[in-house]
Amino acid sequence: MIGFEGKIGVVTGGASGIGAAVTRGFAKHGGTAVIVDFDQKRGVDLVEDIRGGGGKADFVACDLRERFQIDAMVKTVVSRHRRIDFLHNNGYAIWRGNDSAALLGGVGDEHWDHVMNVGLTSAFRVSRSVLPVMASQGGGSIVNTSSTAAYHAERHIGPYAVAKAGISQLTRAIAVEYASSGIRCNAVCPGVINTPLIAGAPLDASFIDGIPLGRLGEAEEIANVILFLASDVASYVTGALIVADGGRTI
Repeated sequence: MIGFEGKIGVVTGGASGIGAAVTRGFAKHGGTAVIVDFDQKRGVDLVEDIRGGGGKADFVACDLRERFQIDAMVKTVVSRHRRIDFLHNNGYAIWRGNDSAALLGGVGDEHWDHVMNVGLTSAFRVSRSVLPVMASQGGGSIVNTSSTAAYHAERHIGPYAVAKAGISQLTRAIAVEYASSGIRCNAVCPGVINTPLIAGAPLDASFIDGIPLGRLGEAEEIANVILFLASDVASYVTGALIVADGGRTI
């Protein structure tokens, strides 16, 4: 029942992980998927792969830390495709500094600012640029990637958890403010998903035992939830935060 024929979807952080799975799924269901990422090689390779399978895709390079690049990216998409029907805010802030495993008392300003800028502020800026486009065409759907970390506190991920809690509230704010413009905004809150970002993470048997379904999630499983929320099948769903974590938070 899900179909995106004739629709344009923009996926930030769309070249890998959950973003790549959403990109592939959107194109598979007939839409034109626009990958937005700073990794040009990976993005172009994914576009070629999708086109090789008969799908429609495009790539626009963008550093989500830079406001002017975000505005330019949205203008480029509209110039090429004339509209934006779906936006997936999926920018992920990973910190490579020396205090990456620090508790809040040891988090430096650079660490905090980076995580907030990429993980939260970029979603606001991209949405701010896309919302007038969607409103002018009569509607659209925005789906943000939040996290189960927005619901509970864990050691070592304080900045990330705060950013994701902000994403959840940004989702609600957009849903309330733009419902009258025909725009829906929802968020998916994944648990720990089997993507390259967690490769090498110390997830022992006790961690897996804490997940009722007994395993990590796959990127495609999260993408399925996002594509449902993006589609007209979810036409009466807005402001929702959908947890997809194999039952871990319960």
